[in-house]
Amino acid sequence: MASPALAALIISAWIVSLWYAFFRMRTGIFPDSPAALSLMLWIQFLFCGLFIVTHDACHGTAYPGNPRGNRWLGRIAAALYAAFDFDRLVPKHQAHHIHVATFYDPDFHEDTGNGANFFLWGWRFFREYLQLRQIVIMMAVAQIFFHGLKVPERNVIQFWVLPALLSGLQLFFFGTWLPHRRARLRPFADHHHARDSQFPWLISLISCWHFGYHHTHHLLPGIPWHQLPANRRKS
Repeated sequence: MASPALAALIISAWIVSLWYAFFRMRTGIFPDSPAALSLMLWIQFLFCGLFIVTHDACHGTAYPGNPRGNRWLGRIAAALYAAFDFDRLVPKHQAHHIHVATFYDPDFHEDTGNGANFFLWGWRFFREYLQLRQIVIMMAVAQIFFHGLKVPERNVIQFWVLPALLSGLQLFFFGTWLPHRRARLRPFADHHHARDSQFPWLISLISCWHFGYHHTHHLLPGIPWHQLPANRRKS
């Protein structure tokens, strides 16, 4: 399946799943059934997918050969994910590839000794990307869900707020911290300061849409997420 079709499928699946979770799923204060918990985790997975579409669009691979379509796919996915400004994300992500593991890399925390302090690194990472504007927009959207669409508060929290937050931690852990942290027993292969995860195909997909094959991505930034496993041998 071509990249734009996959991007459209991810976005559509997220919208349909969220609609079902808001208007058809009954849940308690906590997910009180296997169905509710499964749906929450599924939406979290799709939130990660929205980010991957955004990330591919930063490289022009969400809609190859169509810059305008690629840009709009990126804008839609970024906005749905967490009210991100796609046009602001692009130069930041380019800086990550150009200045990887340096002071000028927005994804890297240079004051972590061995590069492995998850919490300090995570704090810098989220502070670098999260803006007050996004928080205000998300709070306004939540009010529309609560008061305009009459969605139960617990449904909004369980199926929108929590999956969004947890997907951010998931993506940071599997897509930034693990690939880029220094480790004495696993030195980096080259100047990209990245490594591939050792997960098999299915686990790699579930963990972060193959974003963990990160050295391959840095070597071949011009290929979309779904082609990373097949090209991993080149890393």
